[in-house]
Amino acid sequence: MRFLDSSFSPAGRDVPGLSAPEEMRRLLDRAVAASSNGIVITDPKVPDNPIVYVNPAFERISGYPADEVMGRNCRFLQNGEHDQPALDELRAALREERECRVVLRNYRKSGALFWNELYVSPVHDEKGRLTNFVGVQNDITDRRRIEEVLRESEERFRATFEHAAVGAAQISTEGRWLRVNRRLCEIVGYTEEELLEKTFGDITHPDDLGKDLEHARAMLRGERQVYSMEKRYVRKDGSPVWVNLTVSLVREASGEPRYFISVVEDISERKRVEEERDLLLVREQLARAEAVAARKRLALLAAAGPALSASLDYEETLRRVTSLMVPDLADWCLLDIVEENGAVHQLASSHADPEKEDLLVRLRGHRSFGEDDPGSTAEVLRTGRSVLVPELPGRVFYERELGGEHRELLRALEPRSLMSVPLLARGRTLGAMTLVSSGPGRRYDDEDLLLAENLSYRCALAVDNARLYRDRSEIAHTLQRSLLPPVLPEIPGVELGAEYLPAGEANEVGGDFYDVINTIEDGWICTIGDVRGKGAEAAAVTALARYTIRAVTMTDDRPSELLSALNEAMLRQLPEDRFCTAACARLEPLDGAQGVGLDLSRAGHPPPLVVRTDGSVEEVSCPGRALGVFPDAELKDTHMRLMPGETLVFYTDGVTEARSPDGGFFGEDRLHQILAASAGQHAEDVARTLKNAVLEFQEGHPRDDLALLVLRVAED
Repeated sequence: MRFLDSSFSPAGRDVPGLSAPEEMRRLLDRAVAASSNGIVITDPKVPDNPIVYVNPAFERISGYPADEVMGRNCRFLQNGEHDQPALDELRAALREERECRVVLRNYRKSGALFWNELYVSPVHDEKGRLTNFVGVQNDITDRRRIEEVLRESEERFRATFEHAAVGAAQISTEGRWLRVNRRLCEIVGYTEEELLEKTFGDITHPDDLGKDLEHARAMLRGERQVYSMEKRYVRKDGSPVWVNLTVSLVREASGEPRYFISVVEDISERKRVEEERDLLLVREQLARAEAVAARKRLALLAAAGPALSASLDYEETLRRVTSLMVPDLADWCLLDIVEENGAVHQLASSHADPEKEDLLVRLRGHRSFGEDDPGSTAEVLRTGRSVLVPELPGRVFYERELGGEHRELLRALEPRSLMSVPLLARGRTLGAMTLVSSGPGRRYDDEDLLLAENLSYRCALAVDNARLYRDRSEIAHTLQRSLLPPVLPEIPGVELGAEYLPAGEANEVGGDFYDVINTIEDGWICTIGDVRGKGAEAAAVTALARYTIRAVTMTDDRPSELLSALNEAMLRQLPEDRFCTAACARLEPLDGAQGVGLDLSRAGHPPPLVVRTDGSVEEVSCPGRALGVFPDAELKDTHMRLMPGETLVFYTDGVTEARSPDGGFFGEDRLHQILAASAGQHAEDVARTLKNAVLEFQEGHPRDDLALLVLRVAED
């Protein structure tokens, strides 16, 4: 080296008088100076083994110029961290005058950490005496960072895979299980070791295997990238389990198939619910059992009434809540909801500075809520317990721990104090609300936390009540459909039209009903009724009425006898406060005469209206009292004939007693005017026109159920 050689000459390839060894030494000197690795030479003959040479690369890597390091021991690069395990290896190598390779945490002149891969070699003279140590430095900071990112990514994948709420697996292209998680083992009832000895075909239900294999082969042929299907696995105990299967194919860089990734969700409960719903529809023919079952179901839902007293539009409510939090309780607020499938969704966010609202929306893409995620919200969702952090780490922490946009967002948002509280309802964590202070003058304490927990409890009720309300509505709609004819039959020579509009809450069953029944003598029974009340009780009476009339029609189709039988059944089976009104007509469309003959009986119901071809409207009056009140309802049959082009309209009092927002009634006069204007129209058009008129009169907010049944004799 030139600084060790007193006879050093200037660089040059053809310097006169230079010997071959001298030329070689000059070449070596230039190579050391040009090296991209830092090179340092120390003198162990001097106390503390000081530095006697560094090359430019050392200066670039460490940030120290050569004149600042000459005569110093290399330990100054450790910045006081002298307890690194690798240092013991280095010290032993120096003592034993041998080579070694270590990786050290060193610090640049700026104070920035860098990882130094150091190779140390002793230099001996011709007599074997130690003269120097040569150290070669390689800055591997970027490599270590990449290795750490890869390690963390692998750990996150492993944790996500093993602790996922759904089954997950890797499957070879031959169908053999390569890797399975805990949830998949729970779903199919096998241990991991047992599954790894099988193929997916071994535990697939035979009826579903063909379709599954067809999809897999299509993926292997490159015809599709992913497929989903509902299928059955056969558990170890022999029982079937329904799953929703989603499969994708991982390929090698060359494009060759490598293995399948399968995600398996247990949908047995959903299938059970679907089967129960289908069973409910099948039981439509069993009147009494249907009524009892409906009463039990709706009574169970009614018992949950107090829990459904909060707002039903919980998403909008929670968005308003986040706005209310800012700025009185927080500079910014996040509200996360756990969906029913387990996914976490940032439902709402609000910032005191409107210009920073977009930062919170962008922050959503960097937040994670896995089992191993360290964030406060993730901890709240895992444990169901609040987290209070009076003072958050400073900016240096985020610069060290985070990168890219995530770091820049938190710099702009400036979080200083935080509290995150769970949304708890009925023992379940439905989400979390996170409140953050950015100003130096506010640090959250226990009193703030108590207020936040109180507010989060109210938010949780809004979420829970809305979900209960939705589930109840679905059951009520299913039951309502089961109490009305799915379609109107075709009657020779007669047009039919019907409309039904339940009022009140979406989760209540209406009390109006209508039906059209073909008799054994090829006649037709048309009936309409109005049951007192709504909900479970009304559903029970409606079912009883409908199926009693259908049953009696098999033996006697006179309208008065049908209504009398219903009156007797109601008196015998229902409480005193249960009653209904009804009208019933028997049609004989093929009696050989012009028009259609019919017999009509009415039990306290609004009288049917006949619309003549000239537009005149007439009531069909016949006596009779409400059903379920008097032993003798005094029912009679009235005979009449509808001529071609004439219309008979049955309706419930939800038409005439409909109220406008200012309190006025729709009334019979308005009803007659609309029907007069509809003379000559098809029965369906008459029913639809009348329903729309009632809705428009009430400005879209009906207060009572409405049922219409329209019969019109076709013109020749």
